[in-house]
Amino acid sequence: MLVSFFLGFIFVLAIMLPIGFVVARKTLREQKNFERGLKMVPLLIHLPPQSDDAEAGGRDTRDVVDENISKAQIMYNIIASTVQKGFMAKHFYGQRHIAFEIVGEGGFVKFYTAVPVSLVEVVKQAVVSAYPSAQLEESPEYNIFSSEGKISGTAGGELTLKENYAYPIATYQDIKRDALQSMLSSLSTIEAEDGVGIQILLRPTDSDWRKDASSIASKKRKGKESKGGGGGQLFSWLGQAFQALTKPPEEKSGGGGDRPELSSMDQSILDAIDSKTQHPGFEVVIRIIASSNVPHKSQAIVKNVVAAFALFDAPGKNGFKYTPAKDVEAFVTSYIMRFFPQENNKNILNTIELSTL
Repeated sequence: MLVSFFLGFIFVLAIMLPIGFVVARKTLREQKNFERGLKMVPLLIHLPPQSDDAEAGGRDTRDVVDENISKAQIMYNIIASTVQKGFMAKHFYGQRHIAFEIVGEGGFVKFYTAVPVSLVEVVKQAVVSAYPSAQLEESPEYNIFSSEGKISGTAGGELTLKENYAYPIATYQDIKRDALQSMLSSLSTIEAEDGVGIQILLRPTDSDWRKDASSIASKKRKGKESKGGGGGQLFSWLGQAFQALTKPPEEKSGGGGDRPELSSMDQSILDAIDSKTQHPGFEVVIRIIASSNVPHKSQAIVKNVVAAFALFDAPGKNGFKYTPAKDVEAFVTSYIMRFFPQENNKNILNTIELSTL
């Protein structure tokens, strides 16, 4: 009897402990999200004037654009150095994150960054190191939400990568133009009563993502890689097993000829994956939100901004897909508090890709 009771107690404990851990972790993560959100310091960024190098020195405009955009890599490299070690930072709460925001309000477009109190000086140094003429000043929180439209006049959602993060998006080296100008053009229709925000949250990640990306590239070189989910791979394995049972073995000619010959497109994709892993990576959340006095106006603004992100689509590689928010009120809260889901690890961009954004 005692043995049965003891075994039953162990069984219940084995079930309840994992459930209790998951519930406690969820609660603690939510509390940490609010704590981090309340400790973010908004900084208004005064950008330097447009470079006139192209006119003064006869340089190609595209070269000047590439040079100016590439400076952002300096900034992101400094931010990447803030990565924290330890179990809590890696598996429980996640790394500290910062926000870069393009905000349209009152008929004007402004640039902000929101930073944890402990990282204010580091981020200021990072921005000024890349752009010496830039100035950052602490600012009160802005308000893009229409007092007339309220929640019914608000629309928004998130942008996520279409494919596995190992595949890069189109960068400024591929686009050969300033992508920021396209984003700003998408905001040209906003009026004084409209508000819009493009929020890019990022936090440095450890080097594990490089191993995963390299593994994908290795499998692709061997002809085993698939961008689809596990279901497709399962059917593929079942098909191969069935063929092995029903088809007589074939003799292989020439030693070491198992590796398939790659097309030039496949090779360029592999080169792009290898190139992506050579730079620091960041987990990223991209939110787009708009508010107006009428719902259809805010939805139209969001569509214009989403269309601008199509510029980053790289055929055969990666791009962004837009998912509208199902719960607009919760989405607005996440935007205002700048919540970064601790479990997010599906959207990883490197410093070059972030520089393009």
